[in-house]
Amino acid sequence: MKKKMYTPLKQLYQLTVKATGEKKELFLRSLRLFVIAYIAQGVVFALFYPLLQQLFSPNPNQQQVMIITGVMISMGGVSLVAKWIAHGFDFSGNIVDIAHNLRTRLGQSLREMPLETLTAFKTGELNAVFSNNVEESVIALGIVASMIIELIFVPLTITVVTIFIDWRLALLMMIMFPLALPLYHKIRNINVSEKTAFSKANAQLEAGIIEYIQGLPVLRAVNRTGANEQKLQSSIDDVRRIQVAGLSRTQLPYAVLGLMIEGVLLLLLFFGASFVLGNSLQFLTLAACLLIVARLVEPMSLFVAVINVFEMTDVALNNINNILNIKPLKTLMPLEYARGHEISFDNVDFSYAGQKHRTIKDASFQIREKSMTAIVGHSGCGKTTLTKLLMRYADIQKGSIRIGGADIRHMSQIELMKRISVVFQDVYLFDDTVINNIRMDNHHATHDEVAAAVKAAHCDDFINRLPAGYDTVIGDIGGTLSGGERQRISIARAILKQAPIVILDEPTAALDTESEVLVQQAIDRLVKDKTVIVIAHRLSTIVGADQIMVMDNGRIIEEGKHHQLIALKGKYYEMWAAQQRVKPWSV
Repeated sequence: MKKKMYTPLKQLYQLTVKATGEKKELFLRSLRLFVIAYIAQGVVFALFYPLLQQLFSPNPNQQQVMIITGVMISMGGVSLVAKWIAHGFDFSGNIVDIAHNLRTRLGQSLREMPLETLTAFKTGELNAVFSNNVEESVIALGIVASMIIELIFVPLTITVVTIFIDWRLALLMMIMFPLALPLYHKIRNINVSEKTAFSKANAQLEAGIIEYIQGLPVLRAVNRTGANEQKLQSSIDDVRRIQVAGLSRTQLPYAVLGLMIEGVLLLLLFFGASFVLGNSLQFLTLAACLLIVARLVEPMSLFVAVINVFEMTDVALNNINNILNIKPLKTLMPLEYARGHEISFDNVDFSYAGQKHRTIKDASFQIREKSMTAIVGHSGCGKTTLTKLLMRYADIQKGSIRIGGADIRHMSQIELMKRISVVFQDVYLFDDTVINNIRMDNHHATHDEVAAAVKAAHCDDFINRLPAGYDTVIGDIGGTLSGGERQRISIARAILKQAPIVILDEPTAALDTESEVLVQQAIDRLVKDKTVIVIAHRLSTIVGADQIMVMDNGRIIEEGKHHQLIALKGKYYEMWAAQQRVKPWSV
């Protein structure tokens, strides 16, 4: 038997209820009201049997007609009121609240998930979940629930009542249900396949658009806009191809559904007429049955539309749930607190998720408090990974990492990151004011404290030249500032944080000489009396470090001061000699 590709109805219901969050009870109340409404509606239709029999009998009982009519009006009123109150779930702002709460929960999940997991997502994928998937999962929550319940309870109520009128007609009506089940499975399998592929393709397209827009200045500079546009066009074509394929695959099941509804009507007419001719069924009973089934054609025709929405909701809820189910790195008990700021790595092994080879292999070293340690080595040897592990980017597979004697796995993330400032090579600034970017690590800093940090980072000169000074909005990724200016803003931010441990990830690697001098002076102020880890390619900048560690293929192969490593005549000596030979070629 072919495995179902879609989420079973019960599980989809559980996902939907889970998505409603604190509005769960209101949503369940709405569902109960819809059940009442459509059972009452089914009763109204079923009462056509006795009503028609009385109206067209030779001696109609007027009192019976009035009673039946009264019950039909009452049941119709119950149905109308119950639906009105149930739809209030949609129209009273609950859907907006659920969408808001879902985005809030997704945001919380993003904040808490391991950075290793977060970086595996493309920006477009996350954007699609936050925007499209949240809307798709909740925007028609009440309306879709109403349609599903109508499809189930109206035919079911009528069929149950028909059993007591004439079991043969009820049996013919029941043919719809076993015929509809394989059709339901077929359409859902087709739809979920198409919707899943479409969701992935759409996320890929969004990621491609973001990448294309952000990279457009570079692409223009190298005259490659057309080549990359073809890549983006390929993503657009993929979305179109999936949509066309989905439409063509669903045509046959939809046609079968139409034939099924017409077929049931014809069967009822054929066998019903035979029963009437054989005097085993009253003509009026058959007429009432045909009238009722004809009325069921409309909700049954909505079957396809409901399944389409099912799959949209199915894919959306599963995408959302996949993010909400990502567990944050667990803080182990008992909690530990650093009693200083020396750092120790003890026999640390680490592999990135999905990779078999170890990125860090048996790393053991000590970094004294208020000392400077430099990490050097070729690109990809594991330098940056070491610093990421110190910030608990991911959990190590073996060994321990300690700050002030406390295992970082026993420290809360807030407590850990209060102690660490980072200055990256590629600075990320937010599309906000200068002062808000600087205050990011210390929201309560006074203007005088900000000004002191700005002066220490040599930012005051260019900030004063900006149109609105500290209140100037610096654009997406700080795009209105130069590389050196962005770097100094990030250093001012780190100075204001006043964390006792500072990580410098090649902060001057991409700067011109003038900017490098200013940034280096700013760094000198930042690292004063701090425990400092520097990742560097230019060995001349870390000659005075208290400790230099040389990495190769994930291992620390040499360790010592500059003069000690030169005397070893090993890997560090080779790197130093190579950089010294390059100097005469400088212009």
